[in-house]
Amino acid sequence: MCGILGQVSRNIDRREFKSRLGLLHHRGPDDSGIYFDENIALGHTRLSILDLSSDGHQPMISNCENFIINFNGEIYNFEEIKKDLIQKGYVFNSQADTEVLLYGYIEYKENIVNKLNGMFVFSIYDKKEAKLFLARDRSGMKPLYYFKDDKIFSFSSELSAITKHSSSISLDAKILFLLLGFVPEPFNIYEKISMFPAGHYGYYKDNKLKIIKYDEYKYEPKIVKPYAEIVSDTRELLVASIKRHLISDAPVGVFLSGGVDSSVITSIASQCKSDLQTLSLVFKEKSLNEEYFQDLIVDKYSTNHIKCSIDKNIFLSTVDDFMSLMEKPTIDGLNTYFISKAAKDSNLKSVLSGIGGDEIFYGYPSFKNAGVLKSLSKIPYSLIKIFENFSKIKRGTYRKLELVQAESELAYYLPIRGLFSPSEISDILKVRKDRVYHLITNLYNAYNPSNIYQVEDKISFYELNMYMKNQLLRDSDLFGMANSVEIRTPFLDRELINYVLKVKPKEKFGKHNKNLLVDATANLLPKEIFSRRKSGFVLPYERWLMDDIDKFNVGKNIINKFKARKISWSQLWAIYILKNKFSEKL
Repeated sequence: MCGILGQVSRNIDRREFKSRLGLLHHRGPDDSGIYFDENIALGHTRLSILDLSSDGHQPMISNCENFIINFNGEIYNFEEIKKDLIQKGYVFNSQADTEVLLYGYIEYKENIVNKLNGMFVFSIYDKKEAKLFLARDRSGMKPLYYFKDDKIFSFSSELSAITKHSSSISLDAKILFLLLGFVPEPFNIYEKISMFPAGHYGYYKDNKLKIIKYDEYKYEPKIVKPYAEIVSDTRELLVASIKRHLISDAPVGVFLSGGVDSSVITSIASQCKSDLQTLSLVFKEKSLNEEYFQDLIVDKYSTNHIKCSIDKNIFLSTVDDFMSLMEKPTIDGLNTYFISKAAKDSNLKSVLSGIGGDEIFYGYPSFKNAGVLKSLSKIPYSLIKIFENFSKIKRGTYRKLELVQAESELAYYLPIRGLFSPSEISDILKVRKDRVYHLITNLYNAYNPSNIYQVEDKISFYELNMYMKNQLLRDSDLFGMANSVEIRTPFLDRELINYVLKVKPKEKFGKHNKNLLVDATANLLPKEIFSRRKSGFVLPYERWLMDDIDKFNVGKNIINKFKARKISWSQLWAIYILKNKFSEKL
């Protein structure tokens, strides 16, 4: 896991480029390197995970000296690809997956991306052709921001290294942040800076960038097998994935929340790796403390466990540092920051996470509620609104039901995932409501699941491509790497996800939440783990904020609404972020 920086332009200021690379030091504190040639600069900061020697130094130059690679990520099947390349006559000088990727590109050109099982963004410069190749994994596990005008093409793992090209905040991004709690691709908080799209590769030459899609999540054709065989296949693929994700020459552990996903990973990983290290966050607030369930897994598998206790005082003392790290607005990420810091303090460089489990095994409430919301979306909102004053359902629920007027399938997704309604956003940002709805239409055009047939699969499409990619994975990358910790996601393994997404939705629902996953691993887990009510990996924000709300600069009106419970903690947190980090006068 690393940080990469690149620039193609005339008259590159080498000192200035080196200074910008220094902004990525936390992503790779073990080593750094820069490649300069005529009109191009490639910079790299390295967090050594595979082949800890200097042989893995980047940017890495091919034996023929014509190709230079700049790579951030991990390729879990690199040994298989390497064997094929050796048979074709390639000679390797390291044990790093970077070199396999470099020669894989030389041999297969852009088709190498279809052979990769991992998380990655990389660039490869072809000196003879004066051409730059770029690629990003299908799930978007690793970010790649870029800026392009008629003179410069610049790209980076983080916004901080290229914001010199644009410091103008996008109003559309603010609207989307209040709508979702994050800013989804292809939109960005800074004008003129874009995210290279997931599942795409591209070529840059002669000031032209051509981007081509090579992969996306596929839900068809559906698997037609007896359920027992599907369970067996899923278990086999899951075990293989976790084994691959444990490959490392540096210390690796597991985030253990106490939920099904992290418990499954821990149970299998502990059988593959002796003296497995696990980490958990614990709180004094009993309603959110998962310590009992964490201890069940720790005791069963005798892991080397570390508990990181977080309380209100730690939260308050951390807020300013956390906000300084936030490159784009997100209402999440603080939990990841705390657990990643605990991993760093434990000398871990890589940690496995349960991200992706709910998205592919259909564990979120959105999967169960989509059918009802789909029906509601066909009823005029004016009729739905009549019931607001006669229902025991809290008012916030009805405010978000305004989103059943959203475009097509978003009408039965946004009411669940939405943060503020269009009317509320209009009031907060002082923009016309039709501008909010116009932006929702643009959002639908960017995330259109019309070629997916079943409603639960459509929700999975949104959870994977919109929520997970833009919030969970972005926060994991940014706040994990802020602590020089690589976060790996076994549930997003290419072979596992390709199979599970093609399982019929009805096979994923049953007695338990994420029934297919439970049936595939039930013999590994205490029954309390899979029979419990689902809860997310969250901190006791509401209690902490309520106790010290006057310390947060959000305005008296917002504070009064929060105290009266007319807005949630996440809504207050979003307003605080805009007002104090992204200069919004509210």
